[in-house]
Amino acid sequence: MNRELRQSAILSQAVQAAALAGTMQRLIDDLPEQVCLLDENAGILAVNRAWTETVEKHGYIGALPGGNYREFCDEAAAGGYQPAIEASAALEEMRAGKRVFWQLIYNGKERWDGRDFQIVFRTIRVNGQRLILVTRFDLTEIVELRRFKHESINALLERQSDERQRLGRDLHDSTSQLLTAIGLLLGSLKEGHSLGSDAVDLVDEMQELVTEAHQEIRSVSYLAHPPSLEKLGLAAALKSIVEGFARRTGLEASLEIEGELDPLDPTAENVIYRIAQEALSNVHRHSRATRIRLLLCLRRSTIHFIVADNGIGLAEAIHARTAESGTGLASMRARLSEIGGRLTIRELSPGTALIASIRDGSGGGT
Repeated sequence: MNRELRQSAILSQAVQAAALAGTMQRLIDDLPEQVCLLDENAGILAVNRAWTETVEKHGYIGALPGGNYREFCDEAAAGGYQPAIEASAALEEMRAGKRVFWQLIYNGKERWDGRDFQIVFRTIRVNGQRLILVTRFDLTEIVELRRFKHESINALLERQSDERQRLGRDLHDSTSQLLTAIGLLLGSLKEGHSLGSDAVDLVDEMQELVTEAHQEIRSVSYLAHPPSLEKLGLAAALKSIVEGFARRTGLEASLEIEGELDPLDPTAENVIYRIAQEALSNVHRHSRATRIRLLLCLRRSTIHFIVADNGIGLAEAIHARTAESGTGLASMRARLSEIGGRLTIRELSPGTALIASIRDGSGGGT
């Protein structure tokens, strides 16, 4: 009787295990990713429908249950295929207990030429047994969308740059000339007519205002149409724009670059450069600062671009700023968010610091 009960219990557990296995199989079969379960020696125990359809379609029968995935990788590695070489090495490390997780993004070859994939190995434990879960994702559409996004961002930044340059030329070529003409007319009015002392004082004040307006337009025009980033490179272009800003505004301005920064992604360089333009323009128009410092550095795989001034502080600047100024900060945040960066604002004593942070490799990488 006891023997029959034990046999019945074992049978019941087997039925439950089979039912659970069937349920799990149905679940993973519905996944779009290719999924494969290996034992610790890389023997293939189970696969889902997506995996089966792929290997059968391309004749990789050795990558089905009963085969060995390490041997499959070794065969491809023997032909010099680098992703297979790395996968084979990772499987050996997992077998030896030296690794529990591995992933790789790679380009396909032969039938998959031109497509991008991510493969992930992860050690799991089931009923005390160590297994390896393999998942493979086709990232081609995601990568193409990223490339399209970055191309669109670059095109948008280029259009904005062209518009800035047009406005800068218009300000310099037409508005500045009109102000010069007004200044000359005021000088003629004062010298060619007998004016009372009050009138002379008024003309002098008007001439001073015209001179200030002319200087303001020169500064804004320079920031809108600065030296070319493409011709000079980021470091030299930033140095040029800071030196030009100091000459035209009379503010004390400096730039410091810490460490040897590798060439950045062109999109990231463009974003940093445009943020420098916006920040300098905001400081000049709103902060009442006398000194501004710019710092470009790399900290823990993150590029930081810092613009610090000794002005009235952010709270008062926000209270006094125009809608255009508010748009400047919004534009900085938008530019950074498009490449996965962030903008941080810090209150100083006195002044404000804007910190643009971008992960090294952002702005177009996959």
